[in-house]
Amino acid sequence: MFQHTNHEVYVATARSGDVLSGNIVTWALPGSLVPDAGRAVVVLSPLNFTHTLIRETGRFVLHLLAADQLDWLVRFGLSSGRDVDKFAGIPLGQTRSGLPVLPGTCGWVEMRIVDRLDSGDRIVYLCDALEIGEEPARPVLHLKDAFARLPAEVVAALQEKKARDGDRDRAWLKDFGTPKPLRTIIDPP
Repeated sequence: MFQHTNHEVYVATARSGDVLSGNIVTWALPGSLVPDAGRAVVVLSPLNFTHTLIRETGRFVLHLLAADQLDWLVRFGLSSGRDVDKFAGIPLGQTRSGLPVLPGTCGWVEMRIVDRLDSGDRIVYLCDALEIGEEPARPVLHLKDAFARLPAEVVAALQEKKARDGDRDRAWLKDFGTPKPLRTIIDPP
């Protein structure tokens, strides 16, 4: 079912001391129907370097990428902040608390973690917004659209990395017990 989705592409940036990093977020969505609640649910890999910085500080900046920021999907998705400076050449801004802000996105929010669920291969964070940076209205970058516009060799590299990460992460999945079988609503009784 999820292969049919075309979700937005988000980047999380973090700082701990003088160390910066950023990576593509597994998933992000509003965490409340209350319009002024300023709450989000953000899903991250605990094995990524950026997550290490987020865990140390409890804060990060969530950026919604614009459609013309296709190269940032590659920059923040293919390599590790342990190995490369992902921010090289980017004129960074910062939040009032000093976290790195990427320019020209569809918008950004400094998030403070208030709760978490450890699923093993991913950490699901409930976060409150501390500071919001509005940007002029721009088209949003969606994952399937991005893959359709990227060169074939880049798409292959991203898919290969996803497969490697999936193999790596399999060992980290947590077993929460055997659930009862799901019955599809359209199945006859």
